[in-house]
Amino acid sequence: MKKLLGAATVAFTLTACGGSGVEEVFPLTVVGVNVPATVSSTEALRVDVRAYNLSTCEGFDHRLSMVSRTAQALTLRAESVGRRSNRPCPPVVEEGTLSYTDPGTPARVGPFEVIVNGKSWGEVGVQ
Repeated sequence: MKKLLGAATVAFTLTACGGSGVEEVFPLTVVGVNVPATVSSTEALRVDVRAYNLSTCEGFDHRLSMVSRTAQALTLRAESVGRRSNRPCPPVVEEGTLSYTDPGTPARVGPFEVIVNGKSWGEVGVQ
């Protein structure tokens, strides 16, 4: 009975990695965001987002895109996009840094908030 249960668990785990072959989008797990302490109201602002994702052997593209931008805040979305095959494959944990550069329009007013995947990661002082 134990051998049968173990074999069923392995089969289920590998099958769970296979998918429909349809493009899927998943939010990345953000573990850190780096922004400068201060920036002028119109200069470019670089935002570096450290994130990880549980993906499969098929590989997924990671992207960081703007959701909205006002004079007071920048809202970004970090996500993984790809297609899963129907073949069994082990899960893979990938970690990396994605960057986004805000051009500075409209002009920022301080404090300028940076939000990624629905969470505020801090404020940048505006000079």
